[in-house]
Parts: sequence; C-alpha cells; structure tokens
Amino acid sequence: MNKEHIQQLTDNVFTETQTIIDKFGPRLAGTKSSLDTANYLFEHYKEFADDMKTEDFHIHKGAFFGWIKILVINYLLSVLAIFLKFYWVGILLSTTSILILYFQFIRYYAVIDFLFPKKRARNVYGIIEPSDEVRRQIIVSGHHDSAPIFNFFVHQPKLYALRINGGIGLVILTFVASIILTIYAPNLLHYALFGVLALGFLLVGQMWFFANKKATPGAGDNLVSTIIAFEIGKYFYELKKANKGLKHTRLIFLSFDAEEEGLRGARAFVKNNKAMLEETPTYLLNADCIYDEKELFFLTSDINNTVKLSKPLANELIEVSKDLDIKTYAQDITVLTGGTDAGEFGKINTHATTLIGMPWTNDNRSHAYHTPKDTLDNVSKQAVYDALNIFTTYIHKKDLDN
Repeated sequence: MNKEHIQQLTDNVFTETQTIIDKFGPRLAGTKSSLDTANYLFEHYKEFADDMKTEDFHIHKGAFFGWIKILVINYLLSVLAIFLKFYWVGILLSTTSILILYFQFIRYYAVIDFLFPKKRARNVYGIIEPSDEVRRQIIVSGHHDSAPIFNFFVHQPKLYALRINGGIGLVILTFVASIILTIYAPNLLHYALFGVLALGFLLVGQMWFFANKKATPGAGDNLVSTIIAFEIGKYFYELKKANKGLKHTRLIFLSFDAEEEGLRGARAFVKNNKAMLEETPTYLLNADCIYDEKELFFLTSDINNTVKLSKPLANELIEVSKDLDIKTYAQDITVLTGGTDAGEFGKINTHATTLIGMPWTNDNRSHAYHTPKDTLDNVSKQAVYDALNIFTTYIHKKDLDN
C-alpha cells in the first residue's frame, strides 16, 4: 500500500472516530450508547463485507470494578473485628477480599458478577472470504465501549501506584495480622497492629472513589482501534472487488463490547465461535490505546501476566515494523495493570497479540488514559498511520505464505 493510501485510511479513522463520539458520546458497556455504536458500525460497514454480524451477550454492569468497594467494606469490618479481638472474623473477611481480588481482577473470572445488574452488550464484525481456498484467517480488532473515568488518574495521578498497591498491601497485612493475633496477642501487639491498620484506612478508604460513574470519550481507548480494524476491512474488501484481494486468507474485522468490563465481549466471541477459531489457523491482531508512535509494542502475555500470547506472531510483526522503519518491541504485561481482549484468545492458544501505543505501567501511562482527556487531539495521527501500515503489510505478506 502506498503512503497516500495509508494517509487516506488514517484520515478516515479520525473522521469516523469523531463522528461516532459526536453522535453517541461516552459508551459504557451495557448502555444504549454502546449498543447504538455497534449498530452504527454494522450499518456503516456492512457493504464492505461478505457477511456482517452482530452478536449480543449479557454482562453484569459494574461488576468488574465492584471488587474494589468489597475490599474497602471488608477492610473496615476486619479492622473493627481485630479491635474487638474477633481475629477469626478478620481472617475470614481478609481472606475473602484476597480471593475476590485474585479471581475477579487478577484472573478476570466472573466471581461477583451475579451481585450486579444484568445488561445487554453487543459485538459486531465483518467477514471477507478469500478468492481461493481458506488456509488461514486473520482477525483485526479493537473495542468500542469506553472506560469509566478513573478518578485516581484525574486527581494526583502520580500517587496512583501508591494508592492501589498500598491499599492492596494493607488488605494482605490485615490477613497476616489476624493470623498473628490468633496465635499470639499481648495487649501491646494487639493495639499496635490495630493502630497501624486503623490509620491504613485513610489509604484503603480512598479506593471507594477509584472509578467514576461517568465514562470517558474513549477515543484512544479504544474507538480508534475499532475504526483501524474496520477501515482495514474496507480496504481489503475494495481490493477484492477489484480482483486484487486476498487469495488464501479469510479476514475478519471485529469490534468487541465490554472490554472495560473485564474482556466480557472477547470472552463471548471466543465462546460463540470457538469451532471457527480452532478449525482454521487463526491470527489475532488486536489493538488498544494507540496514542503515541514512540511507544508502540506488542504484548506477549495478557490478563495480569496469567495468559501467554504468541511470541512468534509478535516477532513477525516486529520484523514487518523494521522493514517499514517503525520502531516496535515486545513485552509481557505487568501484574496489576489489567488485560486486553487478546487474552481471551490466548486462553484457547490462538496466535494472538495486542499492539499498544503507550507505556503500560501504573506509574506511567498516557495522560489521556481513562480520563475525560481521552479525545482525538490526544491521539497521534502517526501512531494510527503506523498501526495501519504494520497490520496491512502483515496481512498482505501472510497471504503469500503457502
């Protein structure tokens, strides 16, 4: 693809992204705006696919971050139990908190979802068949739901890691203290540990206000990536109509809902289409947070480093990037920094990776990430251009493989 064509696709991505934001606003999963966005994508891109589909599924709105308030409540009750010398209650409550933290957030399991209201969500995708025998399929994806505003990234973002890690550390300390006091509890130790944990509530209590009820505009995270995927689909469909399309590669352009609710959209897609994903060699090119061309990298693990992604695929994409004179690298995801939709594909050993365009640590992320500043003026056009260039070049190259 020549530079002018990639630039045109880049311009299209920005135009369509802004159109959707203007039309539907913030798009929390489980709300009308997110469903309407999926419908818009379906209607707007259905003429550029051999088959266009939507798939509905259900989420429990607010459950993914619900563990935070449970931790705060349990911590307060645990400290009170320690003061009253009901140490076994402290052990029970802190153990419950740690298990919920591990399974609900670290592993992304739906442990407490049943406590939250059930809402409908919607994935949308298009399929473009090759002109000859299908030897592989490539999925290019993003997600169209936007995140709740993270108050900790809006107010004193430099303290984010301290607030999160410190709060979790105090929950673990409550568990340890309860066990120690069950075994050995002289008055001095009892009141010393109680005092430390009581003061700790000043830190843990802040976590109650971690997430706002309002959502971000969701430009960089992650509507831009959805439109990158759909414009790539449009590009290859137009090639097909001109008899220059892919010969042996089925292309799927896909947008997940409910990524910000713990990857529930990707999980639903994998569950509903597992046979299709396993019967044909499948490669997932997911994109998330494409803010900065100087920070592009491919994930080799996901979901708090509990799921392995494809290192060979990441390395292939890095080689493509080198040929295009684009600097990229590969890295594992860090524990306590979350996950991307690729993780659900990694669970079934699909060749999958996510292209990210910002630093991915709790100490250093884009200033727009999960804040009201997540607008298009904080998304680099060069980053979008590079993502389009890497993905389209890789797809063309892969189609030439025997």
